[in-house]
Amino acid sequence: MCRALFLWVVAGLNDSRGPWMSAVNNTNSIIVDIDGNIATVTINRPDRLNAIDLPTWHGLREALHQLAEDRPVRCVVLRGAGDRAFSAGADIKDFEERRYDSESAARYAQVFEGALKSVEEMPQPTVSMIRGVCVGGGLELAAATDIRIAAEGSRFGVPVARIGIVAGWNELRRMTAVAGQAAVSYLLLSGRIVGHEEALRMGLVTAVAAPGELEADVYRLADEIARAAPLSHADHKTMMRRIASEPGIESLTESERALQYRVFDSEDFAEGRSAFIAKRRPNFKGR
Repeated sequence: MCRALFLWVVAGLNDSRGPWMSAVNNTNSIIVDIDGNIATVTINRPDRLNAIDLPTWHGLREALHQLAEDRPVRCVVLRGAGDRAFSAGADIKDFEERRYDSESAARYAQVFEGALKSVEEMPQPTVSMIRGVCVGGGLELAAATDIRIAAEGSRFGVPVARIGIVAGWNELRRMTAVAGQAAVSYLLLSGRIVGHEEALRMGLVTAVAAPGELEADVYRLADEIARAAPLSHADHKTMMRRIASEPGIESLTESERALQYRVFDSEDFAEGRSAFIAKRRPNFKGR
């Protein structure tokens, strides 16, 4: 299995950090664009409804690892190229070449689940911008993000039983945390594809926008997120993951309990307090 190879090209010249970069993997199937404090990760396989093959999972994981270390990036938006799909899930061709028995499926899962774990554990908030088809691994990817905004007309489902496979433990955990066991069971057992209204009712998506307003709505939200304190975001994400895995907080360790207090020693807290008193917009530094 080949590792994703990244080529770096200039994408813009107006940021205070100097020339911004756009990263693409060796198949151009993952594109990363950074504009100010917001990064956009695009699955770039529109001819395949942005179905994700093994090299693309590799590329996604590598891109997210790099963005996780990029402190000026305050929010990450995930999207699919074109207007037809966020992602149709895992590429069916991989079942012939890379995912054809239990051993190969386990090897494949190391990459697939590693990519989804990278999304889930990003220190920055993540937003899925969903337009069109969002099924199977595509929905599992969206469920790994913090917020999901969908265009009207988008479609959702996990019809894995139609081809005789099983969703993974971690994928089920994330989808259940988002939409609840009853909704996920309905999707898995029926194999049905639901529209944006039912997806919103189930909790699969956070909000719905008119198709022509989706991009503006998502980036308006991303800008609001990016302006807030990054240390608060990172700690909130850590706390929410802990609550999702074990809702009872009686067994919190001493260090886990202390997590809610450590930001009071940060420069960002001093800046936020000062800005609030002065009635001005804070300038958070992430330290």
